[in-house]
Amino acid sequence: MKKQNDNFTDAAILRQKAEELMKKRKSETCLSFSENDMLKLIYELQVHQIELEMQNEELVIAKENALLLKEKSQLAEEKYTELYDFAPTGYLSLSKDGKIKELNFVAAQMLGKERLHMITRQFAFFISVNTRTVFNLFFDKVFKSKEKQTCEVIIATEGNLPIYVNIDGIVNQNNEFCFLTLIDITERKLAEIKLLQAKEHAEESDRLKTSFLQNMSHEIRTPMNAICGFSGQLIKHDITDEKRKKFVSIIQNSCYQLLSIVTDILTISSIETKQEKLNISKTSINNLLLDLLSIFKLQSSNQNISLFIKKQLTDKQAEVYTDETKITQILTNLISNSLKFTHNGFIEFGYNLKTDIEPTEMEFYVKDSGIGINSEMQEKIFERFLQANKSIQVNYGGTGLGLSISKGFVELLGGKIWVQSELGKGSTFYFTIPYKPVNEIDNTNSISLQKENITTILVAEDVEYNFLVIEEMLNDTDFKIIHAKDGKETVEICKSNTNINLILMDIKMPVMDGHEAAKLIKEFRPDLIIIAQSAYALKDEIKKYGDIFDDYITKPIKETELKQKLMKYVNSQTNNI
Repeated sequence: MKKQNDNFTDAAILRQKAEELMKKRKSETCLSFSENDMLKLIYELQVHQIELEMQNEELVIAKENALLLKEKSQLAEEKYTELYDFAPTGYLSLSKDGKIKELNFVAAQMLGKERLHMITRQFAFFISVNTRTVFNLFFDKVFKSKEKQTCEVIIATEGNLPIYVNIDGIVNQNNEFCFLTLIDITERKLAEIKLLQAKEHAEESDRLKTSFLQNMSHEIRTPMNAICGFSGQLIKHDITDEKRKKFVSIIQNSCYQLLSIVTDILTISSIETKQEKLNISKTSINNLLLDLLSIFKLQSSNQNISLFIKKQLTDKQAEVYTDETKITQILTNLISNSLKFTHNGFIEFGYNLKTDIEPTEMEFYVKDSGIGINSEMQEKIFERFLQANKSIQVNYGGTGLGLSISKGFVELLGGKIWVQSELGKGSTFYFTIPYKPVNEIDNTNSISLQKENITTILVAEDVEYNFLVIEEMLNDTDFKIIHAKDGKETVEICKSNTNINLILMDIKMPVMDGHEAAKLIKEFRPDLIIIAQSAYALKDEIKKYGDIFDDYITKPIKETELKQKLMKYVNSQTNNI
């Protein structure tokens, strides 16, 4: 630019000199100035003028180039911003204190927030607690090392599934902030997790099959050993008749045991290959339950376990179309399990009609006060070859196929099976089948009339099997039985249910005893009959607690006495009506 200014100055001076010489010549005041000098000056002036024009052209070109470079720079900056913002990979930068300085749209999307709201927020807050320690160690290494660092973390977003992210990080030259690259690896990690689960499942299946074969070998060899061993003893000549009878009995029982094992194996194989068929026929559910009760009564008595049944329907209503053999086998498996795992207390089995769903179902149950089942195993126990824990095979034996067979039969019948249980507090197994009655019943008339004639009795009893004893004693009556487990619950039920006609009240109960509960009930229902049924059997005890009660029955309760007391007050109420 200085050279250009100088050229302008020289040209102006030459022009000025030339003009002055021309004036002098015209005025003829300077005759000594030759014409050659004048021409020379004019020539120099023209040369400088040409140079000036060329420099002007160069200035225009330079200006145009500068504008072009500026436009290219702006375009490059816009392309960089666009590539950064809309890159398929997440990018962000963090300050040394872990705050977000800038980030692109993909990074903001991964974190589940709008980009503008993310600036200055702590990035670590978006990391799952399970992997936050991993990120903190990674972040510390990024600022301590000039080399790229890598880690894998889980980003926990609101209302969405966790995002598995691979992070690469490197610090800037001034060590003031770091750049992070976020790559979503969720799909890969989920595939790895599924693969690992499949591997574990395959290993578990293989382990179960191996365990099953080992257990099956033991289960088969045990009765076979007895059959082979005692068969050999029978051929001895000096054997007594008493021993021969004993050995024959052992051989027969071992044969039945072996036959049961073989039957289970064939049945589970038939279910898995879908070869098992239904044999639908008219079946009396009430008679089926009574038959099972008679079959298992002796075994339960020998184990000192109370065995009860509960039938909701009349014999006519309980005649249904179903597969009697399969229902019998399902209940047999469940009751056998209850007897195996219950050491004291009770077992109750029966059914309820579920009219609140469509189509109507019969819901069977087997309830016991046994060892219970861990909540984690309550679904797995229905899988074949699987028992609740390894110690069961050692302590109780069995093939582990009973529940799997029951599940297969229930599903074949169009129902479902499940269990509710708590360790140390017993189990209740449920299963359903469609209710297909043989005799169509007018629910609007006959059932409603029947319910009107039923006397509702509330049994207040905290001991479960004591309640079951009373329920079983009244099983052949039309009484509707309601159970309360303490005095407070008894009072609340009486307030909410005005249909209760009579209360059988235990005195010694938790929360609130029966004596106090009876006093409260008499305040708002003074005419309600309350009969004490208690182990307080001494005269002084009866005198002490009997003042509020209408009658008194001492434990152990006799069935005939209980029914006489109830009928006395039921008939009395009917006559008063």
